[in-house]
Amino acid sequence: MGTLEKALPGRQHAKDWLTLKIVECLSQPMDKAVSEELSFYNGAYNAVCQWSSSDKRFSKKDADEWTKEMQNEDGTNGPHWTFEQATQIAQEREIQIDPLQFWAALCMVYSDYSTVAVKYKLGGNIEFYIDLAKAFLNDKDAAPGKLYNYYNYIVK
Repeated sequence: MGTLEKALPGRQHAKDWLTLKIVECLSQPMDKAVSEELSFYNGAYNAVCQWSSSDKRFSKKDADEWTKEMQNEDGTNGPHWTFEQATQIAQEREIQIDPLQFWAALCMVYSDYSTVAVKYKLGGNIEFYIDLAKAFLNDKDAAPGKLYNYYNYIVK
């Protein structure tokens, strides 16, 4: 068993302890010292969360479960495009992104922003959704595993 595998069971303990410390900070009157302490514990908590999931991959199971449950702003449910359609779109445009991530992100941006796109007369413009999905996935400010983390910590 490697070092990472040995350390993973302690991850939940660390998260629990840091959560307790954050709650303790929030229960005190806020001042500069409490604010600094809260920031310290929050940063440590975020680091533990990122470390623990950075080696995980967004899987076909994740993509299928997520897209199947999407409640789209246009009133429909499920993925707006099939995996095959998204793969073809990516191939035609020479998009060099993991096909599962591209499909899930493409469906996500449609699901969440289709009514905004219609409002600005972009609703039928596939390029708009493609560009949004690419921007989401290629975000230079994001930690590794952004889509995995988004799905597991926001969507679920």
